[in-house]
Amino acid sequence: MVATNETNAITKDEQTAHSGDVSFVVGFMRPYLKPYKKALWWLAGILLIEMAFNFSFPLVTQHLIDEGLQKKNWEIVVWVLGFLAFAAVANIALGIASDFLYTRTATHVTRDLRQSLFDHMHRMSMPYFHRTQTGTITSRFSGDIVATETALVTSVPYFVTPALEVIYSTVLLLILSPTLGAIALISSPLVVWLPKLLATKAFKLAYDKRRAEGKLMGVVQENVSAQPVLKAFSLIRRVRDDFKGINTTWFGTASRGNFQAALVERASHSGLYVLHIIVFGIGVYWVFNDTITLGTLVAFEGVFLSMGYAMTDVTQYVPNLAQAVGGVRHMEEFLRERPSVVDKSTAMEAPYFSRLIEFDRVGFGYESESDFRLEDFSLVIPKGSMLGIVGPSGSGKSTILNLLLRFNDPMTGAVRFDDLDLRDMTQASYRHQLGVVFQENFLFNTTIIENIRLGKPDASMEEIKEAARLAEVEDFILSLPQQWQTQVGERGSQLSEGQRQRIAIARALVRDPALLVLDEATSALDVATEGRLNETLLRIKKSRTVVMVTHRLASVVGADRVIVMEDGRIVESGTHKELIARAGLYARLWQIQLNTAQLSVVT
Repeated sequence: MVATNETNAITKDEQTAHSGDVSFVVGFMRPYLKPYKKALWWLAGILLIEMAFNFSFPLVTQHLIDEGLQKKNWEIVVWVLGFLAFAAVANIALGIASDFLYTRTATHVTRDLRQSLFDHMHRMSMPYFHRTQTGTITSRFSGDIVATETALVTSVPYFVTPALEVIYSTVLLLILSPTLGAIALISSPLVVWLPKLLATKAFKLAYDKRRAEGKLMGVVQENVSAQPVLKAFSLIRRVRDDFKGINTTWFGTASRGNFQAALVERASHSGLYVLHIIVFGIGVYWVFNDTITLGTLVAFEGVFLSMGYAMTDVTQYVPNLAQAVGGVRHMEEFLRERPSVVDKSTAMEAPYFSRLIEFDRVGFGYESESDFRLEDFSLVIPKGSMLGIVGPSGSGKSTILNLLLRFNDPMTGAVRFDDLDLRDMTQASYRHQLGVVFQENFLFNTTIIENIRLGKPDASMEEIKEAARLAEVEDFILSLPQQWQTQVGERGSQLSEGQRQRIAIARALVRDPALLVLDEATSALDVATEGRLNETLLRIKKSRTVVMVTHRLASVVGADRVIVMEDGRIVESGTHKELIARAGLYARLWQIQLNTAQLSVVT
């Protein structure tokens, strides 16, 4: 009985199907572009008007040379120059309008995509974060988003506009000189074929580069958090060597990918040079033999060069597109992840806790820990009671809490809340009645008062003070120069572990929870503070239910019931006095801790 992997794995066939091309990126971005259809239609209209003006320039130029300049017709010269001046002003205005529209739309889409990633991250269940490096997640919000935004912002000037230019240039070439135009068009695929061939590999390498960057971000994140351990154990050289290996792997992938992308552009330019010399040479020969007019050659040359530059603009966009394809595929992998714990469509709001919580023959196991199981596990926690959960490391204490908090769902059996299966109610409404203090006391980089208020955003100052008082932290706060407005630093780094723990307890108590869950909540406290806090817990259990997981058995001496876990099973159950009298596992653990405490006093 093993919990299934949370993710819907992406098979190799699916990855192959996601060939790095424009259609894949467009398909991914379509839902994010849809809300801005109106702006996109306006943009399309402006670009078509620009295209019409650009289409007319070569024809007008041909007319100016052949009918105006060569025939000395001043009226035609004035008319053409006037039209060109008007067209130039109109094109500038249209260009500014299109710049505003596409940059604003691209920024909107980037914002929405980033928000979508952020929202999806918070939909994921806890197992996903346990098995995924932080840097792998954050890389989606940094490199992947930046690459996609760059591709979006440059898509109009480097892809859409040049593509339109190629289309109307093709028509113009055939109008100006059908024969010369046909020669140019028959030869032009050579300019596109080789770059396209090279681009396929560039897209794949760009994706591999994104994955490597995610690993690098994960290692950096881990090393930032592990600085005390790394320095204390003199591991700096080792982690530097490990990072060097990963960074070297990234270098190999990135250098090949960047070179491949550069080759795409180089191949396009080289092909254009060769083709231009051939076509221009034929055109000059035909003008010399009066096959075409000079105005036709000048106009044809301008159109042909414009089309060639448009083609190279498209190929210059390939590196941006390659980076975007890699980023989009990386983000798509993340968005394809599915949470293991979800609300049913019929889920109801949780009723207010009134009677008991029951583990009814629960079965659960972790995929990564094939030796651990909860099998046929049953437990009843009455309202208004205090339950202590103790036992050796790896015995199943944290698993019980994860099921109680609904970070995991049982594989068999059920966890019931006043006879209702937790899976039949919404997670938010159920957790609204909980106050939780975790073993790792995470504080946000803001003030003490704001960290406590996170437990209840609308809490009054009196409620915050009362919670701090119960958590034995009010006197410490008032001793600080800025008192409640003291900044705690990143992850609470400006405070000691015990101070962070007491603030975390205050954050849980300010919610006035029906069920208070404590996971090693007193592990960082001194004996005196722990004793006072335990007295507080005994007082408040009359109005709420307390579940405490701990290694420090002194914390559960006053509990109504203590269960002792071993290998996923309850091996002993009773009050502290009853368990001591049985002289079992609990009594042995108590004696070990008692001897340790006496030894520390003597020392």
